Amino acid sequence: MRLVVLGLLLDLGGCGGNSPGVPDARAVDAPIDAVVNADDGTPMRLPCTGQFGTALSTVYGRLDGILVAIVQPGNGGCNADPDHLHLQLKVNGAIYDVAVNVGTTAVPDVHTTTRELWLPTWSEGWHPGVHEDYPSLGVHAADIPLGTPTQVASAITADLATANHISVFATGYGADGVHLVHRTNGSRDGMIVTRPLSSPAHARLFSFSTQTF
Repeated sequence: MRLVVLGLLLDLGGCGGNSPGVPDARAVDAPIDAVVNADDGTPMRLPCTGQFGTALSTVYGRLDGILVAIVQPGNGGCNADPDHLHLQLKVNGAIYDVAVNVGTTAVPDVHTTTRELWLPTWSEGWHPGVHEDYPSLGVHAADIPLGTPTQVASAITADLATANHISVFATGYGADGVHLVHRTNGSRDGMIVTRPLSSPAHARLFSFSTQTF
């Protein structure tokens, strides 16, 4: 008996630059005995910081790192702002910012859902040149329920409560962080992946009320 699972074919050949020719994701067959429940290790948490690394590029990619801080929406240091929950990942000795849109009190337009996905092996670093979109994973706008900003932030925080290794599909906003962790079209859709050492991994997907796909 075989289980049909979702696969993402990503370029694991290097970091720090564009990697042309990376194939799009597709559904693959995987034997049930290939399922792996790996130990993610003890979560490592550090005080949040405003000092970040400089190794990212302003393209779409996958950031594999260790989650060290979660900065809730609000005002203050550590890049905090009212419309985003910020994650801080330790990657190759430096800290990087991940801005995740959770909506606003006036416009609670963020939808979120989760999926179990078959992913390549987590590999610490920045992996540009990947291609991913929700429809290729069988996910469409109608499948993703609306949440209030508080509900969305709480769902993300719950996913990450015991997370150590994580992967984030997103677009770099500069050398120090990524954003657009949501549906963006053009095979550049964002997501947060927990349990990336396991097969399948656990992914949280996001979209907006104005998007149809």
